Amino acid sequence: MTFRRFALCACCTLIAITAVMSSAKEPSRWGFSDRAERHMLPAVTTGPFDPAWSGDGRIAFSARGDIWVVGAKGGEAVAVTQGPNYYFEPTWSPDNQKIACATIDPSGRLGIATITLEGGKAEAIETGPGVAVEPAWSHDGHSLYYVNMVSGGGRGTGGPNIYRHDFASSSNALVGSGFQPAVSPNGKELAYVASVQGQIGTGGLWVRPIAGGEGHLVRYEQSEYRMKPAWTRDGKSLLYVSDEAGPNAVRIVSTEGGEPVRLTIDDRDAYSPTPSPDGGRFAFVSNRSGATVLYTVDMGGGPFPSWQAVPIRSWRPRVATGHVRLRVLNAQKRGISADIGVVASDGRFYAPAGGFAREIAMDGTHYFETQGESEIEVPVGPVKIEARKGFEYKPAVVTVQARTGGTSTATIELSRVANLPAKGWYSGDPHIHDLHQGDYGLTHETFFNELTAADLHVTNALIHMDGTHLMGRWSDLTGKPSPLSTPEYILQYAEEFRGSLGHIELLGIQHFILPLTGGDRYTPYGQPTVGSQYIDAAHAQGGLAGFPHPFVTPPNTPQQAANLIAVNAALGKGDFYDVGSLSSDEIGSAEFYDRLLNCGFRIAASGGTDNFSDVALDPPPGSDRVYVHVKGPLTVANWLAGIKAGHTFGTTGPLLTLDVAGHEPGDEIRLGADAPQTLHVHADALSIAPMTELDVLVNGKVAKKVTATDPLHISFDGEVAVPLGGWVGLRAEGPASHYVTDSYAFAETTPVYVVRVGKQWTSAADAQFLAQAMDALWTRVQNAAWRSDAERDKFHDEIEKARAVYARIAAQGNEQAAVGNR
Repeated sequence: MTFRRFALCACCTLIAITAVMSSAKEPSRWGFSDRAERHMLPAVTTGPFDPAWSGDGRIAFSARGDIWVVGAKGGEAVAVTQGPNYYFEPTWSPDNQKIACATIDPSGRLGIATITLEGGKAEAIETGPGVAVEPAWSHDGHSLYYVNMVSGGGRGTGGPNIYRHDFASSSNALVGSGFQPAVSPNGKELAYVASVQGQIGTGGLWVRPIAGGEGHLVRYEQSEYRMKPAWTRDGKSLLYVSDEAGPNAVRIVSTEGGEPVRLTIDDRDAYSPTPSPDGGRFAFVSNRSGATVLYTVDMGGGPFPSWQAVPIRSWRPRVATGHVRLRVLNAQKRGISADIGVVASDGRFYAPAGGFAREIAMDGTHYFETQGESEIEVPVGPVKIEARKGFEYKPAVVTVQARTGGTSTATIELSRVANLPAKGWYSGDPHIHDLHQGDYGLTHETFFNELTAADLHVTNALIHMDGTHLMGRWSDLTGKPSPLSTPEYILQYAEEFRGSLGHIELLGIQHFILPLTGGDRYTPYGQPTVGSQYIDAAHAQGGLAGFPHPFVTPPNTPQQAANLIAVNAALGKGDFYDVGSLSSDEIGSAEFYDRLLNCGFRIAASGGTDNFSDVALDPPPGSDRVYVHVKGPLTVANWLAGIKAGHTFGTTGPLLTLDVAGHEPGDEIRLGADAPQTLHVHADALSIAPMTELDVLVNGKVAKKVTATDPLHISFDGEVAVPLGGWVGLRAEGPASHYVTDSYAFAETTPVYVVRVGKQWTSAADAQFLAQAMDALWTRVQNAAWRSDAERDKFHDEIEKARAVYARIAAQGNEQAAVGNR
């Protein structure tokens, strides 16, 4: 099996900016772990973020891609930066004359700059390779601390490191491992976040002497890159952010350790505390209104009624601006929801005030969701606006002129390239998360609006745990569609089991199947599990179970294939398999799927995004989706029944049609001894993103390849040899593209199964490979922290049962290796 990557299509860069791309298949822009990029690295917001309270009483913050300054009691926010760069994470110099910040330049480089307030000139600091973020001034202002991350770091051994930049010598010195540095008021100590041995999460709060010496742990919590410590003015305590009690909240803890006190009491998130000059109050931002709002509160904290909003009565950018009023229409001239990208004359992205500004990690494309009408303030000059809506509408672009102080209008009409619901085929996503420590305060309504903008007809929002922290709401799992659902668009909550050997999507269930995790070290659920009991429990509730994001890297060896999927498939468990996901490689995962098919297992092909819907740095829902042929009206039950029957294809963009002798995906064709050796196949692929080829597969091999002459439409109609039986499937491939929000264009159907003379064809070679994977799996886990010998033996028994199944198939199967020889 081969792993292929494609270059970004040069003609598809309307609202994309160049970025340093990851070599690993992760939903990442700079090559770090998905959590590091989604929760640690800065992103454009429409509301204030990362406030910094100066010694002379002003508050700087980032918003709309710039750094702004406002009085502590509110008033006019004045920008101190302008495009084409984006600016984030401001911090004041000790003399209050400069601001250091993180910045992204037009090439996509994320680094550090300083800004002199008189004149507003930004000067980049040379920080070496990788990305640089989170600046913090030294006490004397002669140097600057910052965090450097080189691709391959993130949570791994090459994780973030703190450096000190000396202005006089322009040199950088390594301080140590960690991130989010904060210098004490007397300049003698450095607070920061770093990992804690034997604990889960991204780290605890540490303090170390700046002059040298060992740091001491102040507080451990299961954090997620959100702590961001800030010293109180007396230097005796740290303000920081914690989600230990549910939503992210500001806490205070003594630098000598002990128990913290929660200061912001609310059911929504609070971030980025910064103390006032006299130490009597602190400022922070809250997403309780959706977009973040800047607040201050007494240092003793309190519930929401005690907070004081810092009212921003007007915004004064450094450049002349105008407004653009946008309408999005369908072919019937009615307003429709869509995802919108707006790029102004300075080359930067802009979003409506109070909107949710988002960015697609794969190529740096910015977007926001509209329900049909939006108004955006932008710099004067030409403004390019692009609208897109799922995979069945042709993206459209218009250009308008923004006039100083005026309002221009723009209308975009979206036309269909396909109407699959008219044929009974409905798109859906079995793997979306709504709440995941995001910057934006997502409500059920705003979440549902995201789904309709992506033209996603059935959404399964999965509630799960990261470590021991719940991501989602316990009350949302009811087994019924959300009250927001319509006859055309349905939202229903479900569960994701997250284990060390793989995850499982549990759809159509009415009650949680607990615990939500398994195999996490340093938790009560550290014992490995193959999760078969979760699949059984889902089936007992009338639901389905599937395998999400199967493989980040192609499973070319039994060791790489050693996870829970092959075990459960052999035991007859599992209903669908996501050939497409942000967190897996499509081709590698699909070729493993073909191995399972070659062992005689009938599992539907699916696709699930695995996006975090309240996080800025993430693509829209349905970036990876499954299309299901639904018999009867669109309901969750009918949609799941279509998956169970295998009437599906998973896709990152291409829309597939497969007809094998009058049969659709999931059907079975039974042939007698005198039946012809060939079957008539009609295959079609239609896409808004370029494709390079369309492959008709027989038992994992390419039986017919059609190279694209029209990259948006490829067809095949002809005879295909299936002499031994087995299965016939369809796959489309294409390059990375502005219109693919995963890595590249890809789609694969569930096959049509072909049984000749009552005998199912299987591959001995693939069965042998998977049998070896069972041995590798046991080697991987046999010395784990088992609760008892009995449970260890029970696990081993499941492995041995699966291995026996593969051994039997290998003994009976065709000797021809089907997968890996394409």
